[in-house]
Amino acid sequence: MSNLLNAVIPALGWSLLHFLWQGLLIGCVAALLLHALRNARPQARYLVACTALLMCAALPLAHFAWRLADAADTGYVLPAPLEATAIAAIPGVAGGQGGEAALVDIDAMASWEYLLRRQMPWLVLLWAAGAALMTLRLSLGLQWVRTRTLPNHYHADASWQARTTALAQRMGIRRLVRLGVSDDALEGPITAGILRPIVLLPASLVSGLPPDLLEALLAHELAHVRRHDYLVNLVQSGIEIFLFYHPSVWMLSQCIRREREQIADDLAASTLGEPRRLALALSELDRFQFTTHHFAAPAANGGDLMSRIKRLIRPDAQPLSWKMATPLLGIFAACAALYAHAMPQAVSLPAASAVTAAAPDAAPAGAMLLHVTDADDPHDVEPAPPAPPAPPAVAAPPARPAPPVAELAPPAPPAAPMAAVPMAAVPAPPKPPKPPKELKEIESSSYISIDDGSRSAYAFVRDNDKHLSVNGFHGAPSDLTMLKRLRQDTKGEFIYVRKDGKSYVIQDPVLLGKVRDLWKPAEAQGKLMDEQGKLMDVQGKQVEAMSDQVAKEVEAAMGSKEQQALERDLERKMELSARQQERIGRAMEKAGRKMAMADDKTRAQLERDLESLRKQMEPLSAEMARQGSEIGARHAALAARQAPMAAMHARIAEASKPLHEMGRKMGELGREQGRLSREADKASRALIDEAISNGSAKPVL
Repeated sequence: MSNLLNAVIPALGWSLLHFLWQGLLIGCVAALLLHALRNARPQARYLVACTALLMCAALPLAHFAWRLADAADTGYVLPAPLEATAIAAIPGVAGGQGGEAALVDIDAMASWEYLLRRQMPWLVLLWAAGAALMTLRLSLGLQWVRTRTLPNHYHADASWQARTTALAQRMGIRRLVRLGVSDDALEGPITAGILRPIVLLPASLVSGLPPDLLEALLAHELAHVRRHDYLVNLVQSGIEIFLFYHPSVWMLSQCIRREREQIADDLAASTLGEPRRLALALSELDRFQFTTHHFAAPAANGGDLMSRIKRLIRPDAQPLSWKMATPLLGIFAACAALYAHAMPQAVSLPAASAVTAAAPDAAPAGAMLLHVTDADDPHDVEPAPPAPPAPPAVAAPPARPAPPVAELAPPAPPAAPMAAVPMAAVPAPPKPPKPPKELKEIESSSYISIDDGSRSAYAFVRDNDKHLSVNGFHGAPSDLTMLKRLRQDTKGEFIYVRKDGKSYVIQDPVLLGKVRDLWKPAEAQGKLMDEQGKLMDVQGKQVEAMSDQVAKEVEAAMGSKEQQALERDLERKMELSARQQERIGRAMEKAGRKMAMADDKTRAQLERDLESLRKQMEPLSAEMARQGSEIGARHAALAARQAPMAAMHARIAEASKPLHEMGRKMGELGREQGRLSREADKASRALIDEAISNGSAKPVL
């Protein structure tokens, strides 16, 4: 048992430690691919993120298996005490006058690798404690879901079960999907189960949400069932437990959850045929303040809810961003670490180490805010202008490397300076979609229309009134054709109704006046939203103008293309010098190893060879020091030119503050407008039903 632990503990520990740089590389490559696919379908980004997460799990497991196999062949030996370690030496390098140059320095035995080997059991124990806490968290979540899915914690609803079954068949789900209405304090709809899936709806949501919007949320949950997202989420949670300490794993998991919700949105919208209905349902879900979901069960309110609503209504392409520098910086750091790890160290003497350049992280640009109202028209959805981007990162100049002093191995070259990142331009607010051709043909009259699936619709057509806020018309194309014909043949105002396959026209002045009065509060609220939108547009243009000015200053500070080409040429020369130093260092290492077993005659020849290699190393080190100093001076000048832009960025941040308050107020106005519209619609439908029953609604032939 002791021998097994002696093999397993170091194998597991080294696998987890090596995953630090492995996970960094995977995360950076995945981030670059995801950014390149930012305008592609969410399925492509989902595939990239899932593949990267599986690689994160596969690499440590493969390394662990390789370590175990190696330990079985050679046996694991605990690190010997430092005092008992023999130090090999090269006698007579200084002319035989008692001087010795150590092949293995005493510091090498106290290196990071030796210290990590001694502390490996504690590192593995610390990892095990963290994994145990994560496992406990997952177990509690699964137990919570299992309790809520027991029959005594929910009740069935026959009508909604029938609609769920019909909707599941339309989506190609052959399994029976149970539906339950729960009186527990759920944060939103949840889906659970692998073989016998179940969808739980909060009772407050069933009673407070219109049926067509609740059906849209139900379609989203069924999309999770069709894609087996519950099982994928469990596997994902297992990988998070195993590699909980690495930020790349959490970044990829967050991306998977975000793209999973977008794929479910697309699948639900394609089944319903109405992306806007799902967007309105998500907006209503936000109004109910269901803003979180349990990690063990996919839910309709997962991911960034506002960005999902914006994507359903106005899918816009995302511009290139300065955030691309983040994964590039990560790849550069990982490559530098690998290069330093691969450098020969067996013949190194103390020497001045190069100081690597570091760049301050730029603050992330503010995310675009979207305030979605409960209105029925996409024109009523006003996107808030985005916050200004953060100032560009300025690369710190590399320190001048000290010339080598009688070293046997090449000094580490200074890190290549990182180029300053250009600022991303502030994207303009998206333009509203063009209205259908049928609407353009009848735009001489304003109308109000609410559609209830394919069973009923109505429109209030007003004469000589072009300023009424249009809430949208979702009727079939035949309804639009009928409206056009009735507008030409009918004098004055009228209400067109389609219900149960029949069409009616209502011209009762009393009823028309009542319906007109019902919609006046919603119209007034819409005008307030228009005024608020104009204020936001003015403020957004001011911020955009200031951001454009900063972008021009950044471009000017970067210097001409000739200067940038000169810096790249210097960097290439430094890289070439570093490679030459590495080759000389390897030759010196090889000669040093031969000296340990050579006779006196051969040792004398090897000493002459080493002296020749030292002379070749000196001009290379001096040239690298000169090039590093020149690049440092250039970057210092660049930093001085960019310093005055800090005040401009402060002004942009100050000018952006009113936008957040305006956006919050726009959201409040939108929610109130949606409430007034629902109340007016409900009362209008009651009046229309009464007109049909008493005969004042005339059938349309």
